[in-house]
Amino acid sequence: MKKLYSIALILSFLLVNAQAYTGSYALLFKGLSTVDTAKKVLKSTTKITDTRKEKPDYLQNGINISLTPFKPVATKPAASNANSPAQNQATNASAAKSTQAESKILNNVKVYPNPVAEQLNLSYNVTKESNVTIKIMDVLGNEIATLLSQRMPAGEQTNSFSIASKLGSGYYFIRLVVGNETVVKRISIL
Repeated sequence: MKKLYSIALILSFLLVNAQAYTGSYALLFKGLSTVDTAKKVLKSTTKITDTRKEKPDYLQNGINISLTPFKPVATKPAASNANSPAQNQATNASAAKSTQAESKILNNVKVYPNPVAEQLNLSYNVTKESNVTIKIMDVLGNEIATLLSQRMPAGEQTNSFSIASKLGSGYYFIRLVVGNETVVKRISIL
C-alpha cells in the first residue's frame, strides 16, 4: 500500500514538472510571440472616463479646494466696561469658575495616607447640608463595605475609618456620594 502511494506521488510530481517544462519548451519553439502578446496586454491599459452629460465642474477642470481657516470669535460681555478685552475675558473666566465652585456641593476630597495600613482618613468640604455616603468598592465595582451613610452639615468634614481587619491587601476604590455628585478615589491597602 505504501509503495502505491509513493508511486502515485512520484508520478504526480513528474506530471507537474512535465507541464512546467512543456510551457517553457513551447516558448522556445514558438519564439517570443507569447511574451510579446503578454507585453502588449500589459502596455494596453484602459482609461476610465466619466461619460455623464452633466458632469460636476470639479470633475471637468480638476479639483480646486478653497479652505478658510477657522478663527474663533471672542464673546463680548453684555455690560460694557472700561477694561480691555483680555481683562474682560479673565474676569468672565474667574466668574465662571466661582459659579461652578458655588454650584458644586462636594469639594476638596482628600484620602490619606495612601497606601493605607490600618486607618483611612477622608476629608472633604460640603457646601450645604446633604446626605453623604462613603463606600469601599473592589476593582470590579462590587461594594465591599459602607463606611458612612448619614446626613452631614455644611462645612469641612473629616472622617477616620479603621479598615485593618475588614479588607485584604490590594487596590480598592472609595466612592463618596453627596447629593447627586460622586467622587471616586483609588486606594491601596497594605
